[in-house]
Amino acid sequence: MKRVGIVLFDGFPMISLSSIIEPLRIANRESRLPVFEWKIITQSAAAVRSSSQIEIFPDYGFDSAYSPDILLILASYFPEKTVTGPAIRFVRKQATRNILLGCVDTGALLMAEAGILKDRKAAVHHESLKAIRDRHPAQIFIDRLFDFTGDFCSSAGGVATLDMTLALIAFCEDRKLSKAVAEALNYRPLTTSLAQIELGQDWSVARLDRRLALAVEIMQDTIDDPLSIAELARKTDLKGWQLRRKFQKFFGETPARYYLNLRLENARALLKNSPASVGYIGMQCGFSNVETLSRSYLKRYGIQPSKDRDY
Repeated sequence: MKRVGIVLFDGFPMISLSSIIEPLRIANRESRLPVFEWKIITQSAAAVRSSSQIEIFPDYGFDSAYSPDILLILASYFPEKTVTGPAIRFVRKQATRNILLGCVDTGALLMAEAGILKDRKAAVHHESLKAIRDRHPAQIFIDRLFDFTGDFCSSAGGVATLDMTLALIAFCEDRKLSKAVAEALNYRPLTTSLAQIELGQDWSVARLDRRLALAVEIMQDTIDDPLSIAELARKTDLKGWQLRRKFQKFFGETPARYYLNLRLENARALLKNSPASVGYIGMQCGFSNVETLSRSYLKRYGIQPSKDRDY
């Protein structure tokens, strides 16, 4: 059984706490045996209030001997108040145990202040990104709704925390259980962890490289009529090899692959949420014909676009 320690500070988001505890509870029910145990931890073992003023009484304080297998940090809208000496020491102590660490939104600030992030990436709500990146310019705060890489998971907050928890269940148990939990919650998991454009600008990319951010912005603006990579390079005042190197360094893939995946993700979102024909959706996402879309879609998602929709 995995022990999950959930650290709360005054002003924590109740939706995020529920998005962690409820999936874990349902995972236990679906498994017919306890596979997860969760305990609430606060700095001094005193009660804390959520941003909606709901009081939560903890199980432990920072000075307890409790040793979770997974530690998740939920901060508040004023994360600077969470950056205290005891909090930093507690997080660092837990990190030395090589456990799975995670944070929700502004909890990334405490992780950064404690020196936990280093080469790790943390998803942060777009409203908080600028303030946190200004305070920690050397860290990478990514344009993801949630992320799960190696020994670290994070969510940008809100409903995306549910997706992070489902990923955690899949990691600790299996995808079948994660899927069963989502179905029990009447929830359709996100098809991509990439933050959509309307959720805010890609501050993390812009912080690292202005021209790389411009390239991504141009891609997003030309999904229906994609440019050649050579033309994209010219618009960003880069040579082709320079553009490829930047994409490989930050995203781990070529500009062409990133561009194609961006278009496929948009196509999938439209297929799930629009009654429009597959051909029309394909044109809206820059595919010249249904065959071209189907071939790329099948390779990416393992299913034909005509069979991967809810309409």
